[in-house]
Amino acid sequence: MKFFSKRSIHDVKLNLSREEILRRSRILVVDDEKPEIINDLKKARFSVDYEPDITKDNMNIVDQSTYDLVLLDFGNVGKSFGADEGLSLLRYIKRVNPAIVVLAYTSRALSTTHADFYRQTDGALAKDAGIAESLEKIEEGLKKAHSIDNVWLGLITLAGIVPGSEEDERFQNMLVKGFQSKRKLKTFKQNMLTLLENGNAKTIGNILITKLIELGLKAILGI
Repeated sequence: MKFFSKRSIHDVKLNLSREEILRRSRILVVDDEKPEIINDLKKARFSVDYEPDITKDNMNIVDQSTYDLVLLDFGNVGKSFGADEGLSLLRYIKRVNPAIVVLAYTSRALSTTHADFYRQTDGALAKDAGIAESLEKIEEGLKKAHSIDNVWLGLITLAGIVPGSEEDERFQNMLVKGFQSKRKLKTFKQNMLTLLENGNAKTIGNILITKLIELGLKAILGI
């Protein structure tokens, strides 16, 4: 097969339909005031949950990595993780699972104080945006969340591999070759998991590896 001459994960492309994205996706909204967009998302058949805040008492919501996209407010959330409110929570989410797509969801105008919050998210969605614009941006975010490139970047970031490094290229080569062999896929998975230091990282890493293999095989073989 021509495909197996390729050795880069970035050569493996997959375009999921909207129905497939709806089926696969889970959204979390974190805002101290429950926004109307939750009802709009449910009407549009998205799976969406709401939390007024993430604290040390319910941080397992993030740790379990069941969400693909988070709409994150800035003010009055995340204080359990630091004085920077939403930015502190954003940093925690991205540290736990770098593959989660986080959209800044706030009515605050961009200012010097909040510049890092906007810069470190994957995009911004204004609270006063219309429903059509909101759904469009959320669907774009979910497409990114389920893209092979995004899942790969999240996995290697979690494993401490520098993007574009020789180690990155070596693991890409290992994975792409593995798509033609269950044994090679098993070897890839074992080698990658040895780089993940603690139990939670291994749990998230295992989830990302499984998702990556599923998306890769779907792109190549249509299964």
